[in-house]
Amino acid sequence: MNDGTRDARISVILTLLARQGELQVRLLPAVLGVSGPTVRRDLAVMEENGLVRRSYGRIAAARRSAELPVGLRQSRNTEAKRRIGVLAASLIPNGPLTIALSGGSTVGCVARILAGRPDLTVVTNGLDTATSLTARQLVKVVVTGGTARPLANDLVGKAVERTLRTYTFDYAVVGADGISPVGGFTQHSVSGAKVDRIMLEQAEHTIIVADSSKLGRLHQAKIADIESVHTMVTDAHANADMVASLRRLGLNTVLVAVPPTAGPGSGPGQRRTG
Repeated sequence: MNDGTRDARISVILTLLARQGELQVRLLPAVLGVSGPTVRRDLAVMEENGLVRRSYGRIAAARRSAELPVGLRQSRNTEAKRRIGVLAASLIPNGPLTIALSGGSTVGCVARILAGRPDLTVVTNGLDTATSLTARQLVKVVVTGGTARPLANDLVGKAVERTLRTYTFDYAVVGADGISPVGGFTQHSVSGAKVDRIMLEQAEHTIIVADSSKLGRLHQAKIADIESVHTMVTDAHANADMVASLRRLGLNTVLVAVPPTAGPGSGPGQRRTG
């Protein structure tokens, strides 16, 4: 089974549950276009991750969010995210710099490339991001304080916000769950979005990284307006009309080419617009 496809189905189920609160299991094969055994396997994964409660042929949301846990998100569009990470890291010049990195699977790909840079000080609220950065013991890593948010494995709250406001960053690299010309950059979590927004506000150069599946989506928590960010790195599967709209708003958009077989967002090279 393709994990990316499974996670897409889980995302659909979570979205429906966020709207309705409860669903009949027998209806899900038709809704998702898969077999009953496939649905049962998906629900077992969801239950294991604490996303749903099952009883008497029904499932109920275990929480009020359609956000996937970071462990499931990491298996989606992996090649696109890897190439986005390589390209985004190349935009950060050599030299002693102080950088802010958020949490998230795509930013984690940026962190793995930057881990080989001994000239960097990186401040992050992402626990997985910090782990990636410390792997080669070259980057100076500052992890903010705060309260852990299990779904994203990052830190949020007043302690994070206070720490970030004491820095001026040369670059900030932040992920996004939704990108819309009208709605701007958004994510599921209000507290997470506030942290991301402060990172961008404290930085001289700002970069958003997101695979093309995020374009056209709009979530409850606003990170920033399109006009307030300098550069976005995504993949060449991005909708051309959407990219054109973002360009008109002044957003420098960098598209990495990916092989068609890798799904939305993955191949060598890059294409620039804007």
